[in-house]
Amino acid sequence: MAYKDIEVQRARDRERFRKRTADRIAAGLCPLCGDRPPASERRACDPCAARRNKASRARDARLRAEGKPRRDPVKSRAYERERTRHEHERRSALGLCTRCGKAPAAPDRASCEPCLEKRRASDRAKYAAGKAAGLPYGGANAEAKRRAARTRSKKRQKARLDAGLCIRCGHNPPADGGITCAPCRDKRQAAERDQYVARRAAGLCVRCGGPTIDGLSRCAPCGAIEDARHSPERKNAQSRQRYARRRAAGLCTDCGAPSQGASRCTPCAERSYHRSAYFKGIPVWDPSWTVIEIATGEPLGTFDSEADVALCLAFAKLARDQVEVLHDASPMSSFTSWT
Repeated sequence: MAYKDIEVQRARDRERFRKRTADRIAAGLCPLCGDRPPASERRACDPCAARRNKASRARDARLRAEGKPRRDPVKSRAYERERTRHEHERRSALGLCTRCGKAPAAPDRASCEPCLEKRRASDRAKYAAGKAAGLPYGGANAEAKRRAARTRSKKRQKARLDAGLCIRCGHNPPADGGITCAPCRDKRQAAERDQYVARRAAGLCVRCGGPTIDGLSRCAPCGAIEDARHSPERKNAQSRQRYARRRAAGLCTDCGAPSQGASRCTPCAERSYHRSAYFKGIPVWDPSWTVIEIATGEPLGTFDSEADVALCLAFAKLARDQVEVLHDASPMSSFTSWT
């Protein structure tokens, strides 16, 4: 029966083909011809399999001659992944090696010992070749290797914590209620101090090693992260300890330079003074001149210079003895040392 819509016809044909194949397989017959039983460990009988293989070889030869791929690469990869997954599940359920399917799998492993050793040898050879070529991680996927290493590290640390051991060496119990023993902690702190001193001397961020601005110890992103991570109480305690240590050594409590017994050196003291909001004396404001007419007592205006006062008298047609000029100036303007 023909259909006007070709897609409907194809869907009906596929459904009819699947039903016929399922019926033949259920009856124990070859799904291609339906006349003979399938060959041993095969789905099709020998004549149908030979005929299908011959057609496949002819098609592959024709595609190779035309320079075309034998199969769609995307569909082929998807099919191979699905087939491999089903094959692994079947072999794993039987307790066999998922690679060869012949020998039993090693304890707590998916492959047998010969396949594992073969894979180890291949990985070692590949790693040696990549390392000789100067590739990171022997040419393997760097992000995948780092992700796997982090996963293994987390599992190892959790196992050592559950056992009450140091997460770094796994031999000694932790010290002072921490997660590392005293030797590992001292070694880590010494390495961090050396790294801090080296990066500080080079003018780099002590946290990430990137460039900094104005001689700061951290770059802008690391500074924001540090402020968000550290509590104000801990920061204040560290500041008090640093202040007491520098004060006892006779150093500036801000920059650590010699201060000759004072709490701050001269540059830091001046900077702190100018940044503070304390009262710094009488300000020096600009002088002004106010002109008042003597006859009426009315002010004629306030001016910023004596030239403006002269212009005012000329415009009002008044003599100097007919007005009173009041000069308003800051008392501090008389001190020439004030800057």
